[in-house]
Formats: sequence, C-alpha cells, structure tokens
Amino acid sequence: MNFWRGAAVLCTMIALLPASAAQPAHPDLSGFFTLANDRFVPDPELVKHVPAGTIVMTDTGAPEYGPMDFGGLKLKPAAMAAARAWNPKQEMTVSNACKAPSIVYAMQGPFPIEIFQGTELIVIRLEYFDMTRVIFMDGRAPWPKDAPHTKTGYSLGHWEGDMLVVTTTHLKAATITNNGLEHSDNIKVTERFRLLDGGKTLMASQEYDDPDVLDNRGVRYIKWRRVPGDHVHAYDCDPSFAENYAAP
Repeated sequence: MNFWRGAAVLCTMIALLPASAAQPAHPDLSGFFTLANDRFVPDPELVKHVPAGTIVMTDTGAPEYGPMDFGGLKLKPAAMAAARAWNPKQEMTVSNACKAPSIVYAMQGPFPIEIFQGTELIVIRLEYFDMTRVIFMDGRAPWPKDAPHTKTGYSLGHWEGDMLVVTTTHLKAATITNNGLEHSDNIKVTERFRLLDGGKTLMASQEYDDPDVLDNRGVRYIKWRRVPGDHVHAYDCDPSFAENYAAP
C-alpha cells in the first residue's frame, strides 16, 4: 500500500510540474501563413546571425530581378555564361511550365505556407507546386554526400532559444532568381525562423552558400502573417496554360 501511495504522489507531482521543467518551452509555429508584401525592416535578432558581407536580396515576393540582375550576387564564369544563354520563353513551354523550383525560390514566392510542429519533426506545406518539407528535430546525423537530391532537400533543425534554425542540403539544382541564375546540387541553405507580434507574424532569414556557382553569399528576409483557420489549397499545375507563351 505504501508503494502505491508513493507512486501516486510522485505521478501527481510530475503532472503539476511546469512544462518548462520537463522540456524547454518553444514557440509554436503551427498554423497558416500568407506572405506579407509590405516593406518591412528585418528582425534584428535574425540580422545579427547573418555573416558580415552577405548580400541582402530584395526580390522577396515581387517584383523579381530583371535580365542579368542578380541582386549583388557574384556569379562564377560558368554560371554567368549559363545566365547569358538563358531564354525565358523556354521556361513557359509545356515541358517546363510545371517543373517545380527548389525551396531556394519557392519559400519566398507569393504563395502561402502551413506549418505542423511536433517534437521530433516539423512539416512545412507550401501551396506553391504542392511542395512538402520535413525538418528533422531529433538530432539525427547529416545525410551522406551521395544521398538523393530533391527540390526540398534534407533539412535538420534545432532550437536556439525562441529561434528555429534549419540547415538544408541535398537540394536538386534549380533557380535562385528566376532569370537564368541556378544554384548547384551543392548549395547549403541556412534558415532562421522567429514569431513576432505575439505570434501574428512569422519572419525568417534564408542564407545561400553555393561555392560552385557564387563567389559570395546571399540572404533573403521573408515575412508572413498568420491567418487563423485557413489552410493551403491544391496548386494543381496545368502545363496547358503555357501554350500561348511557347510560340516564337
């Protein structure tokens, strides 16, 4: 009887402990967010983690950079040659119109995102091209270099106080600026996410390090607004809309 009474008391004490005593309390990023297109000042807490000399890109959402304008990114010779040879009409052919970008371009696009937060992983659904990201939060090791590359890559995350830090590798080559500049399979993306305004605003920094393509580094700052009760919808890309643009 004493054993069971003691066990019951112990269980009651554990149940009454604050959540912070059992595990660190982290912000809940779960929810639906739409891109905020207003001019904004990046969160200073995010800015201070970006290495000095990183180019701040200003094409989040719209408008995009024009031909041969890469926002200050310095291209290696092969990347510059490919950008000069780029033909925008090719992007609007039936075969290319529904070719998904990687998260480098997709995260800052004008479409909403939806976040599902757990303890072992975080899932981010993008309405753009029906993409889904999985961020592993369980401390697993990085993928081997020869593992498959995809448009969403392999993402490892951890918390630094109230900031979610995500490192993504194994991204399949795709556009950076949608005007002829493409990143390589060896790009490394570092993201930091923070909730602001009492949870109404989500802000992120997204840094790009691609020594195969760039001689410097770039960062985009992205801001979303929370919309309670909404969800991402199907993108359902239809390549037939591009037929009018494919003609010479």
